Amino acid sequence: MSEPPATLRRVFALLGAEAMARLQAARVLVVGLGAVGGACVEALARSGVGHLWLVDADVFEASNLNRQPFASLEALGRPKAEVTAGRLRQIAPTCAAQGEVARVAADNVAALLDRARPDAVVDAIDDVRAKIALLDACLRRGVPAWSAMGAARKRDPSALRVTDLAQTQVCPLARLVRQGLRALGHEGGVRCVWSNERPLPAQRDVPMGSYMPVTAAAGLFLAADAIAALTR
Repeated sequence: MSEPPATLRRVFALLGAEAMARLQAARVLVVGLGAVGGACVEALARSGVGHLWLVDADVFEASNLNRQPFASLEALGRPKAEVTAGRLRQIAPTCAAQGEVARVAADNVAALLDRARPDAVVDAIDDVRAKIALLDACLRRGVPAWSAMGAARKRDPSALRVTDLAQTQVCPLARLVRQGLRALGHEGGVRCVWSNERPLPAQRDVPMGSYMPVTAAAGLFLAADAIAALTR
């Protein structure tokens, strides 16, 4: 990319022509478009990633408005994948964003990877079995993967870290994912964002608390780490 479009001039000035050419050619699959995944895809698109395949089975609900970047009153009841892809086309015209309304599971993850043909995968799924299935498939195929660990019941964004999964501590979700992947023969090999802040105690009959300064920061950490890898 010798001459960047106006929308990418600032990031071009920071990263340079070679890195920007790599980002424009990159294909990234993002699964899970909620609080963490939404922040991540916005950063990827605005930073110059050329192709985003966006997957989520859910629709926006009123409870999403406190933290999910693409949630709005107008979007309530509409599929997250479709709303997010449409919004990215408005804010990042150099990014080809495609939305797919689907729930990832062990029996369809291989077909999803075949369709998306990603250079990198971002997992922002809450479901443990789906996370493990997706990450297992990426590891077996040699597709670089980034994964979001638990961000609920956390208040301190400065406690976030990005490391290999094998180095995670404290986080209950990370422990379950480590155990699940180890049972399938994997020790590490996945970059993940996690917090060393101990989660606040869960309260009976109260929804799990979640706070945008933490969830958005987690998504931005994922995006920054993935971009660094894609531009090397």
